[in-house]
Amino acid sequence: MSIPPRIGFIGLGIMGRAMALNLFKAGFQVSVYNRTRQRTIEFADIGCEVASTPRALAKQADTIITMVSDPAAMDGVLEGPEGVISAFKGGNTLINMSTLSPDYTAALTKKCFIAGVNFLDCPVSGSKSAAENAQLVILAGGKKEIVDKFSSVLKAMSRAVVYAGPAPAGTALKLCMNLIVAQLTTALAESAALAQAQGIAPGLVFEALALNPTLNCGYFNLKKENILKQEFPPAFPLKHMLKDARFMLAEAAKKNLSLPVTKAVESLLEKSYNSGYGEKDLSVVLRNLTEPLSRG
Repeated sequence: MSIPPRIGFIGLGIMGRAMALNLFKAGFQVSVYNRTRQRTIEFADIGCEVASTPRALAKQADTIITMVSDPAAMDGVLEGPEGVISAFKGGNTLINMSTLSPDYTAALTKKCFIAGVNFLDCPVSGSKSAAENAQLVILAGGKKEIVDKFSSVLKAMSRAVVYAGPAPAGTALKLCMNLIVAQLTTALAESAALAQAQGIAPGLVFEALALNPTLNCGYFNLKKENILKQEFPPAFPLKHMLKDARFMLAEAAKKNLSLPVTKAVESLLEKSYNSGYGEKDLSVVLRNLTEPLSRG
């Protein structure tokens, strides 16, 4: 783009914080808003403007990027007299990078069109470390020419952009990707639990995986310390994957498609959530698999 956009970034959680910092490091003018004000302090310290409301942010930026937890949080920053939409005058751009439902995203696409606002549906594939190192894969939906126009913005946060088609295609692809992540995680946890039940060290599972070029997977290595130490600092909080699994099942039901493994994964995630593990990394499902062994 000939004139760099003035970016307003909303949502400075595990992922959003790193993404906003990468935009700043790439030289973009970045302003921020976060519901928890304390998370904005480091941005103020490096010279970013901190807005008091989403509306105030949208009035000082021509491009808004959202990275929030769920549809309710998205409504909270978009709607109402202090929401982003109230400040749009047409010609603005909204880039949503949160994982929402396809139905919500389709409705948001229509709302932006009516308001004369460009909309990009750009959820990301990758976890905390990928966000910190600008190695995310962005799954882009929307008009191709708008995706291309904002390629420098998207590339400042990622290693690649995969164009999926008109919105909500980016969100649809994200649910497909997270289905795999959910099942990889539960497969790894179940494998470790089975190893423990048989009296062998779970570390042997990782050793065998690392030596097998077909099964050696970078994601498994990311979760290795969690599984072996049984410590679960959140790279991808379990509550977010539970939300996404429910989106997957809802989309499948609308298409009369059965996803029996994903349904089983959703049940395990729900059990872990109800055990009080929602804020921990989704690999914490291991605890619900091994606690009965510990009691036995």
